[in-house]
Amino acid sequence: MIGILTFYWADDYGALLQCYALKTYMSRFDNTAVIPYYPKNLRYRYRLLKYSRSDKMRKKIRMIVHQLRTKEFYSRLAAKLRMAHFRRRFLTADFRKLDSARSIPAYRPGISAYIVGSDQVWNPEITEGLQEGYFCAFPKPEGARFIAYAASIGSERLDVAYDARIARYFENFDAVSVREGTSASYIEKLYGREPETVVDPVFLLEKKDWEQLLKNKDLSKKNYIAVYDTEYNEEMAHYIASLREKLRLPVLVLRAEKRYYDWGGQEEYARGCGPLEFLEYLYHAAYVVTNSFHGTAMSIIFHKSFAAFPHSKRNARLEWLLHAAGLESRMAHTIPEGVQGMEKVDWHQVDKALQEEIERSRSFIRKEILLSR
Repeated sequence: MIGILTFYWADDYGALLQCYALKTYMSRFDNTAVIPYYPKNLRYRYRLLKYSRSDKMRKKIRMIVHQLRTKEFYSRLAAKLRMAHFRRRFLTADFRKLDSARSIPAYRPGISAYIVGSDQVWNPEITEGLQEGYFCAFPKPEGARFIAYAASIGSERLDVAYDARIARYFENFDAVSVREGTSASYIEKLYGREPETVVDPVFLLEKKDWEQLLKNKDLSKKNYIAVYDTEYNEEMAHYIASLREKLRLPVLVLRAEKRYYDWGGQEEYARGCGPLEFLEYLYHAAYVVTNSFHGTAMSIIFHKSFAAFPHSKRNARLEWLLHAAGLESRMAHTIPEGVQGMEKVDWHQVDKALQEEIERSRSFIRKEILLSR
């Protein structure tokens, strides 16, 4: 049996889709379980009702009452329910939550390979410090292997204050691979060996595998521009306005609720959007604009015309992906004259370039996980 340790708990499209992809791919070779490791100090991140933990009770109550009167709350609720349904249907139906790393070995006796990843499981900004479960810092069951697959620190390196602890944690692993080549030299310094650079799990599945999740595969109606953002970007807002004027198409923001900013004020929102709806909206879009790694990844898989904008902090993974696919021109660093990225993509060449990376990643899985147990 294979066990996966990742962000299965996150109400985030990319986190859920990469977990689905890795579990689906590994299940072709052996029984595979997503281990419900969910440290308590991370559970506030995806609360349905938003308030600061430091607020006084009276202020918390005022904020809760206000939210209950808004349609954003009910959109968020619908999305959260759809994500929970996706999680139970495809990832794990187990309602238990493991608080500590030391409780992991007893969860499923008989696991012969523990896979940590993918996603930013080693990024302390995301995980509220270093979480031991994501470094396999627990007693190793007899005969088991600890493997990191496409694990990410979210940048080229972490603060030096983490180095000694991470180096100690890396001693737990039998093999390490990372998602971004830009962090490989930093990981090598701490790990003592050069890590493999592998693709995000979403690329382990083929386009046809993802299409099986879609209810409607008819591409005849591409009547909107899909926008998927992880933060506001002024240049991205200008680009969307130019693109909307050029294509004469409405803008659909793939967010369950409207945020405190907008993308020109004329956009619609995919209220209550869950992971399956997210895939549908991307698949049927005429054009995609995003500053999300997984938004970009799924656009490439679905062969969509797209423009990718940089994140203010975490760009390593996106830049590496575009470089590997030969699509650097799709990264819009500055406001273009006119609208860049409208030229057609040679998807045959993109698929060919990525296939080399995908095969190397599958080879890592065969060697370090399937054949070494």
